[in-house]
Amino acid sequence: MSNFCIFVLFGPKFNAKIIFKMAKRYYLVIFIFLFVLIPANKIKAQSEEGIKISPVRIGDLVDPGQTLTKLVEVTNQSNSSREIFTFLRDFKAEGEGGQATLLEPGSEEGSFLASWIDTATSGIMFAPGETKELPVFINVPEEAGPGGYYGAVVFGTLPPEFNQDSEDRGAGMSIGQQAATLILLRVKGDADERADIREFSTDKQYYNTPFEINFTTRIENKGNVHMAPVGTISIKNQFGKTVEEIIFNEKISNVLPKTFRKFQHSWSGDMAFGKYSANLVLTYGTPTNLGGQGMQSLVAVRTFWILPWKIIYLTISSILIFALIFWLLLKMYKNKAVKKAMEEAGLAEVKYVKSYEGPSSTTHILLIVSVVIISVLLVLGIVYLLVFA
Repeated sequence: MSNFCIFVLFGPKFNAKIIFKMAKRYYLVIFIFLFVLIPANKIKAQSEEGIKISPVRIGDLVDPGQTLTKLVEVTNQSNSSREIFTFLRDFKAEGEGGQATLLEPGSEEGSFLASWIDTATSGIMFAPGETKELPVFINVPEEAGPGGYYGAVVFGTLPPEFNQDSEDRGAGMSIGQQAATLILLRVKGDADERADIREFSTDKQYYNTPFEINFTTRIENKGNVHMAPVGTISIKNQFGKTVEEIIFNEKISNVLPKTFRKFQHSWSGDMAFGKYSANLVLTYGTPTNLGGQGMQSLVAVRTFWILPWKIIYLTISSILIFALIFWLLLKMYKNKAVKKAMEEAGLAEVKYVKSYEGPSSTTHILLIVSVVIISVLLVLGIVYLLVFA
């Protein structure tokens, strides 16, 4: 049997040396796959394990001359011991998505606070999976004016001097074995808190069903302190009834001074009909008892239509077909009735001449069709009010 299998696989010109060479070749391929490719994947997975920090953002209201002390939890998520270094950065918002861009301290003018921060910059050893609390001291200068100031504490696996010529991006995420805690401070005083809604729009004006409506809101911060607008988008139907309420800025994202920020929200559903309005109501600011100008409001409204075209087309088509059938039946009945009456009067051979006896038959038909259409629309309206409104 074994000889037969060898004959089938390799033919009559079977050579043991050839078989041995082929076995060695495939064995080598399997060996490379098992001991080279698989460990490479494991190494890649391990390299993606970085540094986890908490909190990813620190925000406080401080007095000039105050020293603020915070603790940051740093976790080594890798499977090996590693030395983690700390270094400082200023940061600003880039683009309308609020992306934080870390800057070399002093490289740009602005309301930055990296120079206020005092923390250990020497390397600290972490065992695999170990978590440590590292203190961060923020010394607010006596001469610091009212408004917002921004900086970051960055934790990385390379000494600070290796990162001096690069920009590091991110907040609370491992990026190239680095993670950053953003610091947003507001110094008490007569700060300027002003904001505007520059855009509140939908991606379309008319929607079919099922629908997904995407709202875009652009907020401009005209003041000199960061602000986090919060509120709701209330969706109301044409009768003024609220059918949906969306929480705006649920993550409490900030808009930095002199910048724009874009917020995206959506509402989806299977069935709706008619004209709707989206009412945006936001609040922002700092209460007066905390040194602010008090809470302020922003309001905007956007209208749009949801039209289930398939249902509308089907309804109109059904009405037209029904009206046509009704008209044909009415005409057939009339002709038959007239013919029968003439035959009974012995006037079968006399040409029938119409005489005016009120509205024409066409007018009657139009009136009947109008009544049918109005009745159908009333029924649809009642169904909508009972089911969807």
